[in-house]
Order: sequence, then C-alpha cells, then structure tokens
Amino acid sequence: MKYMGIDHHKQYFIATVKDEEGTTLRKDRVSTDRAAIRHYFRKVNKDKDLKVVMEAGYGWEYLYDEIQGKVQEVKLAHPLKTRAIAEARIKTDSLDSDVLTHLLRTNLIAEAYALPYEVRDKRHILRYRISLLRIRTMLKNMIHAVLNRNHIEEPNFRDLSDKFGKKGKAFIKSFKLKGNDTKIVKGYLSLLEDIDKKVEAMERKIKETFEEDDVCKLLKTIPGIGELSSVLVRYEIGNIERFASARKLCSYAGLVPSTYSSGGKTYHGKITKQGNKWLRWIMTEIARRAVVKDAWVRSQHNKIKERGGAKKARTATARRLLEIIYKVWKERRPYYEKPVAVALEN
Repeated sequence: MKYMGIDHHKQYFIATVKDEEGTTLRKDRVSTDRAAIRHYFRKVNKDKDLKVVMEAGYGWEYLYDEIQGKVQEVKLAHPLKTRAIAEARIKTDSLDSDVLTHLLRTNLIAEAYALPYEVRDKRHILRYRISLLRIRTMLKNMIHAVLNRNHIEEPNFRDLSDKFGKKGKAFIKSFKLKGNDTKIVKGYLSLLEDIDKKVEAMERKIKETFEEDDVCKLLKTIPGIGELSSVLVRYEIGNIERFASARKLCSYAGLVPSTYSSGGKTYHGKITKQGNKWLRWIMTEIARRAVVKDAWVRSQHNKIKERGGAKKARTATARRLLEIIYKVWKERRPYYEKPVAVALEN
C-alpha cells in the first residue's frame, strides 16, 4: 500500500508519497489542470494501491472530485483538528504534505466528512438564492438613498407599505429627479427586476426539490420551518447518520457554548461559531419564526430571555430546534409538540 498527502493550492499541489514503512518514495509539485492531474495519477498509481489525503481547505471540491475514482481511497482532513500542521514550528507546503502522508499512513487523520456531489450541487443553488436576496436588499437600499436625497414628497408613494411592489415601482419610474439621478434609479430598478426574476426561478427549483424529498416534508412539520428553510436545513446537514448525537449536530452548526477548563473548574462562554455558518444562520431565522408560531417554543424562549436576555434566548431556541430536527429526522416521524418536548427534557 502507498500513501499520499496533498497540500493543495489554486494553481498547483504538493504531493508526498510514502510506503508502509514510512519511506518517502517521491515528492512532486503538480499543476491543478485537469489533464495534469489525470496524467500524474496514472503515473503514480499504476499498481492501484494508493490512498490519498488532502485538507478540506478553500477550493477542495474540484481537486477531490478529480482524484476520486483514480485512487483506492481519498480522505479529507479536518484543518482545525490536524494539529500537527497547525503547531509545526516551521511551516512549508512540503512539510504540510509530508505530515499529512504520515498521519494517513498511521491512521491518525482527523477526518472531515465529504458530502456527495449531488448534495453539494443542491447547496450551491440554495446559497446562490441567498446571495441574490442580499444583492436585492443592497439595490433597494441604494434606490432609497437616491430617493431620500431628492426628498420625494408624493404622499401616495410615501404611504405605500411596499415601495417595491407593482405600484411602488410604477411611481419610482415616473419620478423626475435632479441631474443624473433619474437614470441612476432606473438603472438600479432594472437590475432589481432582473434579480427578482432570478430569485423566482430559484424558488421554483427549490420547491421542486421539496416536493421530491420526504425528509424536507418531515422537517416542515417543525415550528418555524417552511418549504425553503426545510430544503436549506436538509442539504446543509446532508446526512443525519454522520452525527452520533444531537449535540454533535449542534456543534457542527457552531451553536454550542465554548468551554474553558482549568484547575478543576469549568467555564462556559459564548457559542463557538465554528462550523457551518449557513446552518447556524437559518436556525436563527427559524427560531425567530418558531417563537411566534408555537406556544411551547415561546414558553422555553421566554424563560431563558428572563434570565439571560433576548440574544441568549434566541441562540438557545435555535439550538433546541436543531435538537428537535435531529430527533424528527433520525426517527423519521413528524413533529408533535408534547412527545418531542418531553423526550428532549428527559
């Protein structure tokens, strides 16, 4: 058996190959062009006995997908847990590659979960929609800024609750503003309408995913979760079986408190915020809605709010709802307030 550790970058990667005794057989710098990758692995894996490890750093997906199927096994190393690299006194690409190879050979890799491409592809659509929504908000703010500096006094427009509905847009298009502001507002408005069309197209695609996925339908039974948020939660988690407990899932979302232990005393601080930021964000949004929709969630939220304030209560509610998601998904049964609540408290 041969073992390879890869330290990858945008234009190249450093690969170190060792045998079972730990002897370095070769060390190469390889271009990340597809043709170069394929040629290299045909050359070094003639005996079909090569195992590979690479860090789950920025841009890992492309290289991982290219290598998979060309070797016996490819693993992702968790960057934060691969302390041998982080704590090295001298850090170079070559040493990183060498240490990864050693950890793989001795079966000491702190492995990160590699989601299947199909799940990652769904994630990309969901994150694309979120980015479109953020751009849309930015454009609306820019239009407001131009209108504010022109001090629009039209009462029928100022009284509209939705300035960017059908009536509002018609008003904005009809305004004659100073200098170049008319052209600027119409340009922003044109971009906004294009974004709206793209958002609608993405939401249709996400709705199709929801209709085809039984897990999403189960998650929608939980307070605060709608069709879009159920799909986002489902594909940010990917496979619930990879989490041994609800706490592990909460840790993955960065919703568990940081812990400091010294001299026999343990202190809990703010949440770690390490892990999946998208899952953490959507759980916070779900918590906001669940407090309004569900009496039991609201009562739990208010108890914590009285002791620790609104921010702490919202975070705790998000964590509790993620625990409920774990239970509902793992047991493949819809949410019912009392059974789930009792089960979690026991």
